[in-house]
Amino acid sequence: MIVIGLMSGTSADGIDAVVVELQGAPPAIKWDLAAHTHVPHPPALRGEIFAAFEKGSAAQLCRLNVELGRAFGEAALQVIAAAKLTPAQVHLIGSHGQTIWHDPEAGATLQLGEAAVIAEMTGSPVVSNFRPRDMAAGGQGAPLVAYVDALLFAHPRRVRSLQNIGGIANLTYLPPSELGPPPGLLAFDTGPGNALIDYAAGRATDGQWTFDRDGALAAQGRISQELLDELLAAPYLRQPPPKTTGRELFGAQFGAQVWEQATARGLAPADIVATLTAFTAHSIARAYRDFLPQPPAEVILSGGGARNLTLLAMLRERLPNVRVMLSDELGVAAEAKEALAFAVLAYETWHQRPGNLPAATGASRRVILGHITPGGRISESANQRITNTTESRNPATMDIDIVPTLEMARLMNVEDRHVAEAVAAELPQIAAAIDAIAARMAQGGRLIYMGAGSSGRLGILDAAECPPTFNTSPGQVVGLIAGGESAITHAIEGAEDDAAAGAGEIAALNISRQDSVVGIAASGRTPYVLGGLEQARQRGALTIGLVGNRATAIENMADITIAPVAGPEVIAGSTRLKASTAQKMVLNMLSTGVMIRLGKTFGNLMVDVQATNAKLRARARRIVAQAAESAKGISEEEAGVLLERCNGQVKTAIVSILAELSPEEARRRLATAGGIVRRALRMDE
Repeated sequence: MIVIGLMSGTSADGIDAVVVELQGAPPAIKWDLAAHTHVPHPPALRGEIFAAFEKGSAAQLCRLNVELGRAFGEAALQVIAAAKLTPAQVHLIGSHGQTIWHDPEAGATLQLGEAAVIAEMTGSPVVSNFRPRDMAAGGQGAPLVAYVDALLFAHPRRVRSLQNIGGIANLTYLPPSELGPPPGLLAFDTGPGNALIDYAAGRATDGQWTFDRDGALAAQGRISQELLDELLAAPYLRQPPPKTTGRELFGAQFGAQVWEQATARGLAPADIVATLTAFTAHSIARAYRDFLPQPPAEVILSGGGARNLTLLAMLRERLPNVRVMLSDELGVAAEAKEALAFAVLAYETWHQRPGNLPAATGASRRVILGHITPGGRISESANQRITNTTESRNPATMDIDIVPTLEMARLMNVEDRHVAEAVAAELPQIAAAIDAIAARMAQGGRLIYMGAGSSGRLGILDAAECPPTFNTSPGQVVGLIAGGESAITHAIEGAEDDAAAGAGEIAALNISRQDSVVGIAASGRTPYVLGGLEQARQRGALTIGLVGNRATAIENMADITIAPVAGPEVIAGSTRLKASTAQKMVLNMLSTGVMIRLGKTFGNLMVDVQATNAKLRARARRIVAQAAESAKGISEEEAGVLLERCNGQVKTAIVSILAELSPEEARRRLATAGGIVRRALRMDE
């Protein structure tokens, strides 16, 4: 896949653009950097950006958003030309945009550079606005490059630190790893990078320089130790990670204050630049000393600050016994690495895979990042890549038929890891479905599953397991499959295309407002399921869609849609693999969660078990003994005697022993409590 990455950092000096060919999937993404270019911002545009940093009005921000969109679009076209490609050969663009404001404490961030303009100029779909989703999940929204650093640059034996020095400096600490993000990974903003140095360089040259080229100004100056010590007392530097910062703290206002303090002490302009350069070097080194578990063997520098020779010398002095090198040695120009990172993050989003690392950002969970803006020339096949990932070809398993069997198994296992992440992303919808179903079933309603093929079989399996597990009546949880009972063991071709059959089966059950119907279809468009859901909706039932793709016909029809998108299958189109695994996990959660809400458990004990065979009778004795363990401490043999007195009813036995009631009294109390053990026990309180 040919992907463009676009980045304009905190220094706001221009746009770095890369073209990279990406293949595979984590933890084994293959990358080949085809081209990199830097497009400087014209002085007028840079002036508008800095004005927005300080006091941009709504009108200014709107206009700047479009202007920056044009600038990013032009940078994309330039790097396409540099790679000797045409726009039609590019599959995807990832644009970070220009950060105007970043306030993690408020969960707020703003990046400008209108993605629709970029898409219109290039014809390619654009992934943008990466940071807000991580912040919505409780994260700092940064550093997002940590995930890419771990994927592309972790070493199997050496501890590495990826140190980016843009306007703000940030690091990714990587313990040794051969397979994806390693345990113990850390990532955070260390503090100032180039922003304060750039500010001072501009003041020192009356605006002639926008940065200290090669560190020439700093090399001419003398460091003020007194001022440096004051700067190093900044509270942010003592704050433990995860943490991020920006121009809101280390920007022009901070630089102006330092400049005034320094000139009042008689420091020359070059001395101020030298002291601020030392501030960046010392704050980076202090972060290594204070927050990293151990010194890295290698520090790999990227960002514009990596070209500042004076800063580089200061860093090497502050990090003895560490090899300080540029990312150029790993095949990525120092200025290109962050643009490469957002190309990879866009690639992950396109494949419906999470791109953040909670260990780095502080988010509560991994999430899929960004917004997708369709390209101007988007084709039907591209459209399907957005909405029908279950039918897409998986780039990570293209050669699965020729690899050794162990590698084949490893590839499948790696793909299966994405399933739990995909389900985790749908937890709010799953919880909403559990509560809505339980409320209806508490009033006598039923839970109906319907699907075709593997999806239908999974629904039938979950329904069949409810009576022995939770003592539900046979008609309380029902599974329907396209083609009828014979389709459980044999494929019935064409049955899934019969929408009328789906509607007819729902009508035959006399579905009402108290019932809940879950339509299961990996594609999200199976006619049998659509027909059944439409009939259920007309009858006022709760409708829930369990699908494996986004923007589907079922999503448009269902009251609640659960869409664990686990990405392309190991074998294209075989949705009995990841898509079915995700469905099974969700169905487990739905039925178990509903039964917990209906009082079918006591704590995590399955107290409504039907002891119909020797194994279940032994389980019933064990459950009663475990329930009474903390208060009464009875043996399994004693629990068995109690169960006999309670006619084998586990709930009655538990209430009887814990509330010190006769079986008859326990049974009456349970009836009053609606069959819920915990509620029956609290009636003594």
